[in-house]
Amino acid sequence: MDIESLARKYALLNAVEFEGKANLQAVIGKIIAENPELKNNIKEVAKITAKIVDDVNCLSFEQQKKELEKFEIKIEKKIEKRDLPDLPNTRVGEVVTAFPPEPSKYPHIGHAKAALINYLYAKKYEGKFILRFEDTNPEMAKKEYYDAIIDGLEWLEIKPDKIDYISDHIEKYYEYSEKLIREGKAYVCLCKQETIKKLRFVGEECEHRNQTVEENLELWGKMLRVFKEKQANLRLKIDMKHKNTTMRDPTIMRIIDKKHPRSGNRYRVWPTYDFGTSVIDGLEGVTHRFRSKEFEMRDELQKYIQRCLGFKETFIEVIARFNLEGVPSSGRIIRQMISEGKLLGWDDPRLTTLMALKRRGFLPQSIKDFLISTGISKSESVITWEMLESFNRKHVDKIANRYFAVVNPVELIVKGLPPFVEEFLHPDFPERGKRKIMVSEKIYISKEDYEKFFGKTIRLIGLCNIKLDEEIKYAGNEIIADMPKINWVSEPNVRIKILMNDGSIIEALAEPEIRTCSEFVQFVRFGFARLDDREKMLFYYTHK
Repeated sequence: MDIESLARKYALLNAVEFEGKANLQAVIGKIIAENPELKNNIKEVAKITAKIVDDVNCLSFEQQKKELEKFEIKIEKKIEKRDLPDLPNTRVGEVVTAFPPEPSKYPHIGHAKAALINYLYAKKYEGKFILRFEDTNPEMAKKEYYDAIIDGLEWLEIKPDKIDYISDHIEKYYEYSEKLIREGKAYVCLCKQETIKKLRFVGEECEHRNQTVEENLELWGKMLRVFKEKQANLRLKIDMKHKNTTMRDPTIMRIIDKKHPRSGNRYRVWPTYDFGTSVIDGLEGVTHRFRSKEFEMRDELQKYIQRCLGFKETFIEVIARFNLEGVPSSGRIIRQMISEGKLLGWDDPRLTTLMALKRRGFLPQSIKDFLISTGISKSESVITWEMLESFNRKHVDKIANRYFAVVNPVELIVKGLPPFVEEFLHPDFPERGKRKIMVSEKIYISKEDYEKFFGKTIRLIGLCNIKLDEEIKYAGNEIIADMPKINWVSEPNVRIKILMNDGSIIEALAEPEIRTCSEFVQFVRFGFARLDDREKMLFYYTHK
């Protein structure tokens, strides 16, 4: 079999296996595997294969399957069912899980995974799922972040049975703090932060560790009413020589004298993360929690706190940290990049915040399918945009109608064309009807296609064949398999803008029917996009 036939066979096979889009590198790999001698001529193989892959990807899914039948290859689609592993020693109706974000930034895909896993386990065991805001830092908590988290989970159809806020339980934290002081398990430390850090590092006690209960109760009262920020902290008395440094007398309550978005100025002493999450897990009766790996060293401390206060220990399962390669997820970094004008906002298409993914055109089910496919392993792995896009393509391809658009248009004059042509809105779903494309003698194609195919005979998809030369010539209407097929726009047309994944905006000409398009579209040979503003005709590019 010659290179062209091999390339077409494997391009069609790969396209059908992956919902209509062949991958060039995968196709080349299959060609070389069947005929290793072609490796000596890899540049020519790659050149021919690239052209054929591009051609195959222009076909509808049904056309690809039909053409593949000529090679007498039967496709048996693998159906892979993914389910969460069972929890040990767990009974139906007794599972309570929680997703505890800090309302200090917009939720990203990493938050979505933690929320989804906890939610699915609660549903699997007919239990209860709690969305709990760990809003113990008034400096960071903002109403817009609370709202964004609630909206993000609602968009993903993750429905909490209860929404809770640590800021609603601060009186309880004061009660438990005093209890620990009275039992000699906590003390008020007046050391500076630098001293505390240094002594914890070397494993040495400070001068305040052996104060009497009465002295600590008096200082605790001053923490609540008198001391200023950083003048005093309440610390657990555990073991300053402990191998796990988190167990070396950690701070559990500290002064933050700032207005809180929910409780105002009612409180000025707030729990730290470890104390906050341990106590609220106990108060809410949380039995299981799944969280990312960076908290693993804190498990021992949090279980110790729960034992000290008489709570049942929460079963904590650690899963790998999750974010896409090269994408910032730190709220501090994102805020800084936004302030410096390096990002458009929290919905910048370069981010994986849920609002950015939604605005760019990713569908909720695609994200959930993708997250479940990554499993609950502790092992770190490199996650790429291509992986997420492959899941979204399967869903968006079915709902996105097709339209022509041309970037960097070059004007051609072609005589004798019909006044209009009709194309299916979606070739795989003819019942959706056709769109009418008006045609004049002015035809626009992209500069890239013009330069790439100059001197060759090409097909204007759905219209006719032309010889692309100094003088454009009509070349019939016969559809030839290996002839380059390109998108085009005539007059009248519509000027559109497309916000690309790198934050840049490109302009294009599109067929007039784009004015009535639904939210999700596919621009033929360009990629999927989401209509963001119909009045401005602004689209967000999704992916190929």
